[in-house]
Amino acid sequence: MRMGAVISAAEKSLRREYYEQNMTSDEPTMAERAVVNFQRAGVRDIVVVTGDRTGELERALRKYGVIFLRNNRYESGQMLDSARIGLRYLQERCDSIFFCPADLPFFSMKTVRKMWEAWEKERSVVIPSCGGKAGHPVLIPTSLVPFILDYQGERGLKGALDSSGVEPVYVTVEDKGAILKSKSEEELKELVRLHDAAWMRPHVKVRLINRHPCFGPGTVTLLRQIDSLGSVREACEKTGISYSKGWSMIHAAEEGLNASIVERRKGGRFGGTASVTETGKVMMRLYEQFEREVQELAEKRFQEIFLESDCFLKNNRQEEG
Repeated sequence: MRMGAVISAAEKSLRREYYEQNMTSDEPTMAERAVVNFQRAGVRDIVVVTGDRTGELERALRKYGVIFLRNNRYESGQMLDSARIGLRYLQERCDSIFFCPADLPFFSMKTVRKMWEAWEKERSVVIPSCGGKAGHPVLIPTSLVPFILDYQGERGLKGALDSSGVEPVYVTVEDKGAILKSKSEEELKELVRLHDAAWMRPHVKVRLINRHPCFGPGTVTLLRQIDSLGSVREACEKTGISYSKGWSMIHAAEEGLNASIVERRKGGRFGGTASVTETGKVMMRLYEQFEREVQELAEKRFQEIFLESDCFLKNNRQEEG
């Protein structure tokens, strides 16, 4: 089963401004925290919907290999507009999709995985619950996306889900970060402390090398976009890289693999169309399988090696106590 995630970072947020005013400059942004939570849980298709401060967000998140989509109506619309943009984009790629605002990023990786497990059993909307309170993120079956896109009510995403008639599944989690919203500097620092206690994680970047590096996560992200959009130029825009950089990545991959991965045809709106070759599609599938298994093994060994070390966990245990 393939999971995706939509993070709405388009709207202006008092919580985000408050966070930035009270945290040091080297703290990860709220959107980074949400992206890392999803990626650690195994979610690879992540869309960040931008609007306010687009350039700043893209610079901060480019290294994570996410997809950027812009909500041009962010000043006059509502968050449901951003949700629709991301859900529409992912509905053909995923079986279900997490959704959360970028300024509510303090849920844990364990919460994401527990919600995923619940969805595999129930195939319904899944919402985390802590202390009897519902929280974020929300996991939405892609079968409901057409209904959300057509919803004409005024109660946002919650109203769309309520009107669908689908009974949500509430998953009980021990995760204050899934429900808490900072209302003071003290509460904000408590949220950050709880989240930072689990921030340490393994990060394995898988790259295939022939004589030179030729195939990695950036290549796969770019190929996904070309396959979806039929344009190298548009694919580069969505992934936040320059057009020349995109073609350099493609040429490096083709040289290393000794095979064509992108076929370009003349004509079309932007002077030509493009498609991923069969070799390119096979390489994407094999790479994603390999990357997933390597990451799972790294996470498992991290747990076994580091989380059994009293020295390594001393500070975190004191904080949690």
